[in-house]
Amino acid sequence: MLEIGKTAVTILLKRKRACLVIIAADASDKFKRRIGIDCLRQNVPVYIFSTKSDLGKLCGRESVGTIAISDKNLAEGITKAFA
Repeated sequence: MLEIGKTAVTILLKRKRACLVIIAADASDKFKRRIGIDCLRQNVPVYIFSTKSDLGKLCGRESVGTIAISDKNLAEGITKAFA
């Protein structure tokens, strides 16, 4: 499952269901720091990717600051692509 946006990602992290988080490079530093800390506490990999506009295009939206993946197999495939 793919969750898009700050609120959805935050909820998924709080429920401890996120397997991977991707944040746009041009997201605010405060947001990147906060999500990064939550991911670190839960041992969830976090990647920085291009821009909000580019991340949005991949999700079929105009602009997206962050996404979270809750499907373990999908998260592993994306992690391999980033490696």
